[in-house]
Amino acid sequence: MKMQREDATLNIERFYTQVKKHLKDGVIYSDAVQLAAVIIGGETARLVSSAVNKYQEAIYEKTELSKQPNVDECALASMGKLWHGEHFEGSTAQMECTEEEIFLDALYFVLKYADKQEPLKDALAANETVCGDKEARKRIIKMAYDAK
Repeated sequence: MKMQREDATLNIERFYTQVKKHLKDGVIYSDAVQLAAVIIGGETARLVSSAVNKYQEAIYEKTELSKQPNVDECALASMGKLWHGEHFEGSTAQMECTEEEIFLDALYFVLKYADKQEPLKDALAANETVCGDKEARKRIIKMAYDAK
């Protein structure tokens, strides 16, 4: 799956191939993601950085975002900007995303649940609780875990 931009192409398969290589070398998931992004560079590094930042903001208990009862939906809605605690009511219309955003949203779930007992199952379950293109995110989440 490729996502086109005027100035760059994000190749998701290439990205996850790099991530999996680093995982085999014993690197933890979040570090493998960041290392893959740096190695690929350019637009990929910029895009992955926003998902990593949002994942970190969502799990750090001192942030306003982490305190939200619908933290994952708020995280996806605020990708690329800090969550300042504003009230958010999600809807499918508000959560319509570009292909790049779908990739970043899926990456957020992969990162957030990577260290859980059943990361694929947990990431897919979380994906089902938020608005937007659940099927597209599901395909990318499964790709991240080599699931069919």
